[in-house]
Amino acid sequence: MSQATATQRLSADDPLPTSIKVSWGAGALGMALLMNSVGGLILFYLTTIVGMSGWIAGLLLSGARIFDALNDPAMGWLSDRTPEKYGGRRRPYLLLGGLLCALAMVLAFNVPKLGTGGNDPLTIAYVAFALVFYGIAYTVFNIPFIAMPAEMTNGYHERSSIHGWRVIFASIGITGAGAGAGLLLGWLSTAKINNVQVNTQADYTILATLYGAIILIACLTAWRGTKRAPQRPRTISTMPMKEQFASFFRNRAFLTIMGVKCFQLIAVYSSQAATFFMVVEVLQRSSSAMALIGLPMVATSFVATPLLLKFAKRVGKRGGYMTSALFVVVSYLSWIFAVPGEPDWLLVMRGVLVGVGFAGNVLFAMSMVTDAIEWDNHQTGLRREGMYTAVFSFVEKMAGAIGPAVVGFALSYAGFSATSKATPESYESVRQAALTGVAYVPAVCALVSVLLLLLYKLDEATLTRSRAAAALRDAAEVNPA
Repeated sequence: MSQATATQRLSADDPLPTSIKVSWGAGALGMALLMNSVGGLILFYLTTIVGMSGWIAGLLLSGARIFDALNDPAMGWLSDRTPEKYGGRRRPYLLLGGLLCALAMVLAFNVPKLGTGGNDPLTIAYVAFALVFYGIAYTVFNIPFIAMPAEMTNGYHERSSIHGWRVIFASIGITGAGAGAGLLLGWLSTAKINNVQVNTQADYTILATLYGAIILIACLTAWRGTKRAPQRPRTISTMPMKEQFASFFRNRAFLTIMGVKCFQLIAVYSSQAATFFMVVEVLQRSSSAMALIGLPMVATSFVATPLLLKFAKRVGKRGGYMTSALFVVVSYLSWIFAVPGEPDWLLVMRGVLVGVGFAGNVLFAMSMVTDAIEWDNHQTGLRREGMYTAVFSFVEKMAGAIGPAVVGFALSYAGFSATSKATPESYESVRQAALTGVAYVPAVCALVSVLLLLLYKLDEATLTRSRAAAALRDAAEVNPA
């Protein structure tokens, strides 16, 4: 790294310019668009376009997630130890990961016609490859990306502000994956069967190509715009690996948030996989009706983010997190009463409730994880943002392995297929299968996550005391008595 570059880079104690926050946040748009397109559409795509059985598709999604989760520690270790001469420990992977993620979007939704159909071994092999490739691409970008706020500022509430921009851009990405995809597929559709919209492979090719380009632009914006962001040098560990591993389990705040996120993400991924089925197959609406959920969600998250930030300054991050989580519980339970022909405003209200819950989830969870990472640094003297982020990503992917599998098996049990769809005879079974994914499982998991938050104890005062104790210890080591 040149001296000129070093002098241009900001310190973590300096106020962080809005331009850097916005640029970093743009990366969340690309990741949200990719993750939610795969999470929300791929099961529907594989069963209705490719013709794959729901249980096979669910197993492939779960298996790919589990395999990919095993790569996370390696990516965290690698980003923690990457020399600064490549532009910092994190930023090189934003460039590489962005290119891979754009390609992954195209591969996932362009399954070629191989063999005898959707359940043919060649088709299954291609889908498995595409899903594993997607997971690796997501890991390469997302783990270094999520680790960056721990380096960019020392401010307790400034971290929430950084993740506030992540909420905004992730909301846009989620809207594109849900409402945007629904509108585009609805516009491209030219036929219906049993009052249910029908799309073709060509429609999904258009969608994947367009979204791949957007993902690439968003990721490159994050890479280019964080050039001057504060960074921390890598540390050369003298702590034995066994002790490093044990120290993770002494970080109770981190373990608590991991438990919270695990249950919340099972709820999110299960609901994602089932919502498209619920709207199109059960409510028998055009996929464009997804906009009635997605657009209010993103608008609400924009409004809710600054309000939740102010609320958290009064009641703490834990209180803000618990409150926002209860909103999404109500949204999940409301699907139980959904029927064909229900008024549009009910879909809108679900979007509003999810918007508050989503804003709180992204805003507080990662801010609290970042606090736990700093606390670890105070206790161990190590900079392990990448490793902690890898553990977070591992939990995210293991939760993501459960949600689609639940929905896929429920649909197969209900007798749903690309040819039968939700016929009058199977309608109630398909409805209950969709409700399993969109209401029953998510509501229970979300409530458990709220209860787990009661165990979180790392507030601002505790972190301030830990910071002061670490400073005294470091000063004593430099100037021993």
